[in-house]
Amino acid sequence: MLHPQPTTPTQPTEQTHTSTQRRVTAYALVGSAVLVGVSGLVSPAHNGDSDGPLTAATTAPARVTAGAVILIVSSALFVVGVLGAARVVRGRGRRLAVVAAALGVLGALGHVAAATFALVTVPVAAATPADTATAVLDAVNQDPAVGLVVMPLILAFALATLLLPLAYYRRRLVPLWVVGLAGAAIVLELVAPGDMVITTAAKYAFGIAAIGAIAWRMRGMSDDEWRHPETLG
Repeated sequence: MLHPQPTTPTQPTEQTHTSTQRRVTAYALVGSAVLVGVSGLVSPAHNGDSDGPLTAATTAPARVTAGAVILIVSSALFVVGVLGAARVVRGRGRRLAVVAAALGVLGALGHVAAATFALVTVPVAAATPADTATAVLDAVNQDPAVGLVVMPLILAFALATLLLPLAYYRRRLVPLWVVGLAGAAIVLELVAPGDMVITTAAKYAFGIAAIGAIAWRMRGMSDDEWRHPETLG
């Protein structure tokens, strides 16, 4: 006589895990974009001149510290979000998604390095005369090794925020305007003055909208689609 095999209630657990993973990925991705914007608006604005970081650390050390800490948190969230978002893209756009994920991790390291530099400026400004502090920070900024390592990492973040929407568009998961918003954010980052609040806020708003569209797309996927993203279309 054949006896029915006992079944184990694994399916509800698997569905719960899938749903949680999808939500965490979406929230981490959009959360990272929001926190990047918050960090940029909290941190004192300057136009990239050599005295800017020192002046900010001297006049508003609490804002510099808060902005740096927020940027570090956003970097951790971005790693979670970009890796999870990239795995969804199969077929068309897959290579772009893989490159975006790799650049996203490197870009997060670049943001952590920038935040660490900002944190260092506060005790340097407080403990040394202005001329000495300026000389120290200029020496760090002008060091070739720092430029060759940190600047490409920061550039990697910008490229990741453009290539990920492009990969989703190639896979027909988001419309073209999402790519346009990401591109607009990068253009403003490159050409707009860093001390103008309007352009800075617009840059972050465009970036949040582009990343938010991807997060919304992931949030709307079913558990089956998340487990089998090749069925998306």
